[in-house]
Amino acid sequence: MSELTYTSGVTGQVFDLDSKLSWGAANALRSRHWEYTLEYRGMSSPVRKAREVSVNMTIEDVDELDALMQAADSDVLLRKPGTITALSESGGVWRQRAVIVESSPQSHYRAPDANIDLTVLLMDGVWRRRLDVQRLWADALQPGLDLDYPHDYPHDYMPTVRNATVVNPMPAPMPFEMVWFGPVSKPQLTLGGNRYELDMDIPSGGYVTISSVEGEKSIILTTENGDMSNVFSKGVRTGGENGGSYIFQPIPSGELAAQWNGFGIDLTIIEEASEPQWV
Repeated sequence: MSELTYTSGVTGQVFDLDSKLSWGAANALRSRHWEYTLEYRGMSSPVRKAREVSVNMTIEDVDELDALMQAADSDVLLRKPGTITALSESGGVWRQRAVIVESSPQSHYRAPDANIDLTVLLMDGVWRRRLDVQRLWADALQPGLDLDYPHDYPHDYMPTVRNATVVNPMPAPMPFEMVWFGPVSKPQLTLGGNRYELDMDIPSGGYVTISSVEGEKSIILTTENGDMSNVFSKGVRTGGENGGSYIFQPIPSGELAAQWNGFGIDLTIIEEASEPQWV
């Protein structure tokens, strides 16, 4: 990792952890751990849970240290985790919610080589980064999509064909963020055998943002004038995950044909990994 920051969940302060306060290589952030249940000849229920890691921080600015500790205490006390951001050498930005719950000075703060051991809780159990946005264009933005003769015939001259695909480049299903743009009534999108559906109308100039990230699932309507409202209940969840019509169904791996009823969609796949990339 070439850059590392901690952003307080309470104050919003961003602390550079490669400068006056430095976590160095912070190799513990790259550690990985799965919990599982052993069976007769195998395992079951693999899961990545929140966990503790230890990092050593060198100190060049005591005022900056005091500000970090004050913000970290507020994050714990008010139960609003901060965010660690790690920028890999290839430019990928990885994030995980975290809190600093313990510190142990290894020298006097004003010593030339002052340093302190920290215990950090990684709250999500995984690191996440946003992949490139994939766009499914609204019919109105695709000239020629609905060409037809000026008179009615038994069959259309050119039936509506969108021929769009989306790609999850990861080998496993991944969560996502989708933005659905109005106007559209009861919008639907089918990918990989699952139907993503909202039982509502999205007005002209409005859009709905759907997040399927574990612990952060949400469906928010934003109207043309910027008003926001929670429309979580409008997401169809028939049968739950893998039930065939689940609004938060992870995006399967590979290239997937998309079928939808003509509205605009921005899809961002959220890559999850046990550790940030090394490059």
